[in-house]
Amino acid sequence: MVLWGLILAAAGVIAALCTFLDSLNIFSDMTALGFGAWLNRFFDPANLTGKKAVFYVAVVLLVVGVILFVVGKIKSAKAGEHDKQTQKGIKFFRDLKGEFKKITWPTLPTVVRNTGVTLALCAILGVIICLIDLGCGALIKLMQALG
Repeated sequence: MVLWGLILAAAGVIAALCTFLDSLNIFSDMTALGFGAWLNRFFDPANLTGKKAVFYVAVVLLVVGVILFVVGKIKSAKAGEHDKQTQKGIKFFRDLKGEFKKITWPTLPTVVRNTGVTLALCAILGVIICLIDLGCGALIKLMQALG
């Protein structure tokens, strides 16, 4: 229930924000009316358009998603799942810290050597690509001259 609530809330926020910003005509409507009057006109039920209907549906999805999320959190806390989830999170970060300790970082001479090899290979590959490009260009000009 918590996951579905989170998904619905996220979808509602994204859809509402997209439709609201899509209908936001900053340079003509808002400057002529002012922001408050523009908001009143946007939320006026007499001027209901397709975009506004999508916006209202998205807001309803957002509200339903938040309600499902909160209810799911309350139910999981009552069922004791909250403690299990917290312990899993703590174990994850302990394991993550242990994995970070296993990392062996390269020394400066190794980094410099690897960087030099990478740059040299990039230069060689660039020269090869330029030569292929010049060859293909010459071949195309030759074909045009013959044809």
